[in-house]
Amino acid sequence: MAPAEDSRNASRPTIVRRTYLLDREFQLKYILLLTGMGAGSMLLFGVLAHQVHHMAAEGGLSGEETLWWLTGVATVGLGIALGLFGLLFTHRVAGPVHVMSLYVAALAAGRYPRLRPLRRKDELRAFFARFSEAVDRIRQREADEALALEKALELLKDVATTPESREALATLEALRTRKRQAVDPSAPPATFKSVA
Repeated sequence: MAPAEDSRNASRPTIVRRTYLLDREFQLKYILLLTGMGAGSMLLFGVLAHQVHHMAAEGGLSGEETLWWLTGVATVGLGIALGLFGLLFTHRVAGPVHVMSLYVAALAAGRYPRLRPLRRKDELRAFFARFSEAVDRIRQREADEALALEKALELLKDVATTPESREALATLEALRTRKRQAVDPSAPPATFKSVA
């Protein structure tokens, strides 16, 4: 390696990002819930194993065989409980992601949809709030641009005398109509034609 390269690499700090709690409320809620489920299921298994041990000591049952049955039942029960929890959790996360992906598709098509609030138990609320704010700001900017185009068109319509200027004016009118329709779905559709 050349000396100049060494000095450049030495001047660059090594950035190591180790922030694990990015959404503190969301992550801590589910970390504590999973920890509680795991600890509770182990406690329940321990209590039942203790009962099996006492029953075997009293001569009622074969301890080893009963312990294997208990382990099998506990495994299946915990698997079902975690599966149902996973379904519930992923529904609360996947629902908002699905809704936002539909909104992104509408934005890509040039429409600014009215955003509905999330369901009461949905997750990702902070992200959805930022997303909604961004969509509202973009919608407002489009409306402001449509208004500015409307004012400019009003001033320019009397001075557009050449065929080229009338064609450019028609293009601006189509652009204004398209912007209006994007923010107001009840506006008539526009056909935008580029001057280039």
